[in-house]
Amino acid sequence: MNKSPMLGFLIAMALFCLAVPTPAQPPTTSGGSGQALLNLDNTVAAHGYDVVAYFNQNQARRGNKSIKQRLGMATYYFASTRNRYQFLGDAPRYQPQFGGFCAMAMAVGRLEDINPEVFAIYRGKLYLFRDEAARAAFFRNPDHAILEATANYFEISRDRRGH
Repeated sequence: MNKSPMLGFLIAMALFCLAVPTPAQPPTTSGGSGQALLNLDNTVAAHGYDVVAYFNQNQARRGNKSIKQRLGMATYYFASTRNRYQFLGDAPRYQPQFGGFCAMAMAVGRLEDINPEVFAIYRGKLYLFRDEAARAAFFRNPDHAILEATANYFEISRDRRGH
């Protein structure tokens, strides 16, 4: 059996796979690197709301100032020690996207604060919004909003660092 055609096919398939663009993943903007653009109150992320509660209770809950965790430039408050330990087990999973700025505002290139009561978990990521109208606009085409917001987030971050 001639192996040359099979080898050629495998090489062609490998090159095809490398050439096909993969969709941009939304950033997990935690502050762990010290380079992230973060929406913080002093050093507190998500206006002091428990980022784990968005996931495990599907609700916005204020964190307790005595149950906190510092990660990079951001301090997170939690409603329970259990939530704090969950966060420590996989912090990038729970951190809000786009530094905790309004996801829809970021999609149009603006930095806007959020209302921590207005949120969405989409494809396993936390998105925060300034108001219900921004959340509704996001869900008209969430994948496009995320793509635009991701590009804008990195551009604004770069501009703010002076690069």
